[in-house]
Amino acid sequence: MMRPRKLSLIFIFSALLLLGSCVQVRLRTANENYEQFAYAPAAQDYEYVLRKRLDDQSIINISDCYRQTGNSQRAEFWYKRAVKLDNAKPEWNLYLAEALMRNAKYEEAKEYLNKYIALNSTDFRAQRLLSSCDSIGQFYQDTTIYVISPLRFNTPNESNFSPAFYRSGIVFLSDMSYKGLSKTKSDWTGHRFLDLFYAKKTDKGNWLDPEPLRGEVNGRFNEGPAVFTHDYNTMYFTRNNYTSNKAEKNKRNVNVLKIYKAESLEGKWQIKGEMYFNSGDYSVGHPALNSDGTVLYFISDMPWGYGGTDIYRVRWEGGNTWSQPENLGPTVNTEGNEMFPFLANDTTLFFASDGHLGLGGLDIFEARNDNGKWMEPINLGYPLNSSQDDFGYIIDSTGTNGYLSSTRNSSTDRIYSFVKNPPRLQIIVKVTDRDNGFAVKGTAVTVLSAGMKEERYLTDAFGEIKIKADPDKEYSFHCDQRDYFYLETSTSTKGKRFSEVVNVPVELRKVQLNKPFKWAGVSFKKKDYQLKTTAGAALELLVKLLADNPRLEIEIASFTDSRGSDADNLKLTQKRADLVLQYLISRGIKAERLNAKGFGETKLLNQCVNGLLCLEEEQEVNNRIEITIRNIAKDTASQ
Repeated sequence: MMRPRKLSLIFIFSALLLLGSCVQVRLRTANENYEQFAYAPAAQDYEYVLRKRLDDQSIINISDCYRQTGNSQRAEFWYKRAVKLDNAKPEWNLYLAEALMRNAKYEEAKEYLNKYIALNSTDFRAQRLLSSCDSIGQFYQDTTIYVISPLRFNTPNESNFSPAFYRSGIVFLSDMSYKGLSKTKSDWTGHRFLDLFYAKKTDKGNWLDPEPLRGEVNGRFNEGPAVFTHDYNTMYFTRNNYTSNKAEKNKRNVNVLKIYKAESLEGKWQIKGEMYFNSGDYSVGHPALNSDGTVLYFISDMPWGYGGTDIYRVRWEGGNTWSQPENLGPTVNTEGNEMFPFLANDTTLFFASDGHLGLGGLDIFEARNDNGKWMEPINLGYPLNSSQDDFGYIIDSTGTNGYLSSTRNSSTDRIYSFVKNPPRLQIIVKVTDRDNGFAVKGTAVTVLSAGMKEERYLTDAFGEIKIKADPDKEYSFHCDQRDYFYLETSTSTKGKRFSEVVNVPVELRKVQLNKPFKWAGVSFKKKDYQLKTTAGAALELLVKLLADNPRLEIEIASFTDSRGSDADNLKLTQKRADLVLQYLISRGIKAERLNAKGFGETKLLNQCVNGLLCLEEEQEVNNRIEITIRNIAKDTASQ
């Protein structure tokens, strides 16, 4: 008869054998799933194995599983262990940093990015990620532009994303269960394969329950994203490459994406075939159209791109013929992934990217096309973007309402509606003295802009006026202060995307009484009072000065060189001064503001006196018109 202690030891030993056998089975299953890109079930099995025992390869594989499925919390947890392994690879620091950024842990992410960049100094995407961590504040520049709300049909355990405008609602991708649709699940995500659903919005703004598109488009595997022509009769959509309900894989054991064309017949969609630029070797997907359906944008990981997935476009050439794919170039595309394009007003491309400066994961960007050239993409900032994936942005023709997809605050994708508000802009005009920098109080500032009523303000004790401004407008400011010369300046709010204060510095030059200054450019023929043809521009500048400053009363003084008699020179300069005076009067300047006086050769500027031989250039120095401001009148009613 066995003793109880012996029986207990046998039981424990048997249990350990059974447990070890179970762990080995789960590990083998996990490895098999991982090799087949079945990341969701593989991660579950690796979690079980790693709870029982530590295994380096399991830590490496589970980290990758969570990276591939977008679970940044678990990816961070396991990559923190992977980077400490003896055989740790440098890129695991990059993957950990990406997970940390998605989890809004930017300072911690910088530590691992620096480690990675130290060994991979030519990885420009990693350098941009590091720059992003150092400049997160710029993405919070204006949090009032967008007001975002989740759509009511989002549910906690379902993914809904990538909306497209369709009739009075949106068509989007979803893994929600629905009667009549395939219940097959994706090994990659662990969720049901995606289908295209339509949600209608009522006139009162309420959403009806989503329904799958009717016809042939929803099959056994993934469908979408999609885009529709303006009449909603033609659709281009993405789907897995499969035939007869069997996924086709390429030499790399990858099931690629392709774009298909479908047409609506009596409310049902019929597939007309795939696009010619599809390939079994690489993926093509995420179609977007211009307004008349003649330019198709899409994404692809074809091998001659810049890295990851790039955005391409083709042009319709008639019938079923399209041009060869054209990469949008390095301004838009990066070493990372550019995805989910949407074209607004045929000139503005919205897309998602993890390769440009951003908050983490995919961010939404805007790139404008100016005469065939793509401008530098702009990150649309928070709250449109978050540290998680934000993508699938679409906006209506008014530029104020739209939708986007995001994984923020959720383990699944959700669709949000947004309202885009105009930026809140304020212009501050600050008037100072040009010579000492002091504020000039009481300056009358007249504000003009097309389509608005003329407004007049007085600067405060700080020399400032503050006005509310509208976007995309030109503003001009006419600054008038009694003791200073009048000044006009302008600014523009065109291209201002975010709420901000636009500062307009104005430096006024103080009027100095009884201090003559030469008016350059007013010249006469030798020993004559006829103006040279080149004098017109200088005289017009004097007209403008007096017209802009109607309080000024001036003296026009004329001087000549020493050649000729004193009496003749005195008469000549008086005629010259009178000629300038008459010119000003003819241009609308009131005569009572003007006084003309000839001084002959009484005020020479150099040594060229009577009897001394001088060069012509030296003589000409003394032939001049000087202007002296004698008074600043109080009445400005007339010129």
